[in-house]
Amino acid sequence: MLKRQWVCLALLCSVWSAITIAAPPQTPPSSTAPDEAEHEALRRLKSGYEDAIRNNRIDAMAPYFHSDFHGVMVTGRAVNSFADVQQYWRDIRGLIGEAGTYTTTVNPGRSVIVGDLPLARATTDDVIKTNDGQEYRYTAFWTATLQKEGGSWKIRTIQGTMDPVGNPFVREFGKRLVVRVSSAVGAAGL
Repeated sequence: MLKRQWVCLALLCSVWSAITIAAPPQTPPSSTAPDEAEHEALRRLKSGYEDAIRNNRIDAMAPYFHSDFHGVMVTGRAVNSFADVQQYWRDIRGLIGEAGTYTTTVNPGRSVIVGDLPLARATTDDVIKTNDGQEYRYTAFWTATLQKEGGSWKIRTIQGTMDPVGNPFVREFGKRLVVRVSSAVGAAGL
């Protein structure tokens, strides 16, 4: 029985070797001029997003959202329409404060375009400064699927995430908790 298993394994390895030797090597597709034009159109979304965040004009992003949009923001909050994105932005701006600032720099990777669906990924370097001068710097990681609608690329889905433990918000709220607990313990000890 053991000899039969070894023979089958040797036969399987031989067949696998023959297939891999005979198969042509996989080479990445070359970028064509039309393909490069599509990548350039996708890159234009970057500056539009950075400007909208910096200038607190999220409404300027409306033309870039697909009519069947869905996403999950870095906070874990689901957004199912551009109206949800606008409400999310109002809530974030409420936390930052009217005089606070938010800037972002998008660091895109090269999108993979499969038919009419680009699969995009990027990181963002974000800096938030609140009304009281508290500054938060963090990196977010994003993936998105886009699709043409009305002749231009629109964001169909998006997913954002950040370090759930080591991000500056967790550290800040951890410090605040320590201060509160210490104050409560100190007051109870008096």
